[in-house]
Amino acid sequence: MRIDTKPLIDAIDRYIAKADDDLKETLASEGYVKAEEAVEAINVLEDAVSEALESDADEFLSRVQEATGIDDFISDIWPTIKTSEDLKNALHDIFKTQFDDMLRKFTFNWILSEQPEFAPHIDDTRITKPAEDFIKKWSGDLADLMHLSTKDAMERILLKAQEKGWTIDEVSTAISDSGIRQVGYRSRRVAVTEVLRVESYAQQESMVQEPLTYAKKWKHVSSPHPRENHIAIDGQEVFKRETFTLTGADGVVYHPVCPRDTSLPAKETINCHCIMEAVSDANAKGISKDDWLQMRQAAMDEVDKEWEDRMQTEEALRYADESVIDDYYNQVFGSQGA
Repeated sequence: MRIDTKPLIDAIDRYIAKADDDLKETLASEGYVKAEEAVEAINVLEDAVSEALESDADEFLSRVQEATGIDDFISDIWPTIKTSEDLKNALHDIFKTQFDDMLRKFTFNWILSEQPEFAPHIDDTRITKPAEDFIKKWSGDLADLMHLSTKDAMERILLKAQEKGWTIDEVSTAISDSGIRQVGYRSRRVAVTEVLRVESYAQQESMVQEPLTYAKKWKHVSSPHPRENHIAIDGQEVFKRETFTLTGADGVVYHPVCPRDTSLPAKETINCHCIMEAVSDANAKGISKDDWLQMRQAAMDEVDKEWEDRMQTEEALRYADESVIDDYYNQVFGSQGA
């Protein structure tokens, strides 16, 4: 599937550049609950990411300006900077802390929107093991991706400087004019994308916790330049803990648990407006508060137990011989020759 990406890129730029009030209004109209809290989270994350990127860029520029020449810098100083994980560690701390806070808060907001009479009585700090795992893994993966991207950008400037025989002053100017130091747009893009990603995982978590919800629907939200493949699965309904089936613009079939799933490529997630719709059991209306709370607790306990069993099995299989692994997967999925 070949598409003209320029209109989509232009739409992404306009979406990310929206002022707070406009963004709040847009998110609310698209169906996000407590849109003002999402915008607040975007600003907090943007500021933290900007500070980390600026600090790293300033240190890089300072080291360049202290060098006697570009060749000496590349051979003697750059290897130490390139292998340093200071930026990666700083970003990881930011993402882990803020994703954890956002996911718990957003999950409660989604539950509150579905069950306003019951939600105030729940322990709003508890999330399931899979949700905790998302925070742990994605905060590390995203920090690593941004760290590598930043170091690659630095190295490209250095290699270009070496090729063209630039002076240290010329290299410094190139760094100052590049996105390495002008981090505003990059930080905003990351903040908007990641807060909306956490919103998706929080909505998924709220449905896992909601005992009266048994399924979910993919809901495409209209935009000036919509993704045709996202429109194609509008209304697709699956069990709440199963995955959707999405054919990507690249022709690859993906199985996301929610919009902006981390398994999707960036071109399927950046500026994606899609959300989900909970499908609830109408016959359970009128359930008591105590029964609902007990059912929610039981649902979360079941998810956690399944997750822990899966992790223990995967850990055991790491050290198993090939015949044991084959037997396990034959039991789970059935023999291919049967």
